[in-house]
Amino acid sequence: MMEEKRIDVLGLPVDLLEADSALAMVEECILERGLLQVVTLNAEMAILSRVDKEFEKILLRSRLVLPDGSGVVWAARRQGRKVKKLAGVDFAKSMASRAAERGWGVFLLGAKKAVVEAAAAQLMKDNPGIRISGVQDGYFQSEEEAAEKVRSAKPDILLVALGVPRQEKWISEYQEKLGIPVCMGVGGTFDVLAGTVKRAPGLMRSLQLEWLFRLYQEPWRWRRMIRTLPLFVWLVWQGRKEGAS
Repeated sequence: MMEEKRIDVLGLPVDLLEADSALAMVEECILERGLLQVVTLNAEMAILSRVDKEFEKILLRSRLVLPDGSGVVWAARRQGRKVKKLAGVDFAKSMASRAAERGWGVFLLGAKKAVVEAAAAQLMKDNPGIRISGVQDGYFQSEEEAAEKVRSAKPDILLVALGVPRQEKWISEYQEKLGIPVCMGVGGTFDVLAGTVKRAPGLMRSLQLEWLFRLYQEPWRWRRMIRTLPLFVWLVWQGRKEGAS
């Protein structure tokens, strides 16, 4: 019997896929002109979904939910599943590489103007031949005008960096209207690509400590973490106890 590739973490779906398998879903969707919303799930998002029901519905119906956070990876491993963290920034880079190979158009939406432009420039440098359909910073005055700019560019992939949960809600509202096959909320990915935020060293990433490095760079995050991470751990623990009873 094949092992199920989608599991449940606090009532939310998580897809236990290697990057190649996830990219295969992206490619199939683009070829068939379907609709795929990619979500990169972490513990903060899981807790937020418990009070934001609109956000929860988006997560539940998303066809590809990647285990982006160390907490989600830990929760999956507590179920006895072999899972590797698939960080949103890494998957965005993988999609950009595949886009360069296949001739897909990529649009970048969100962040500050200088950041999104630098991120696009870095993607072009790393992936010669990639077709950047357009860029739009996240400080637009009109949702409809921003959406029309994206629609006119006709990208195959849209990367949205508007912060959680706004980016996921924006994609949910506009993806079908715009007819974009693959949309993904990417959080701070543009800052990483632009070089304004550094990623944790490889060893820290392999030890699931990237969150600690990010906290070191952005100490203001501790307030959010202290509100969500202990609650996430407790809920996962309680769920495991109930499942074993």
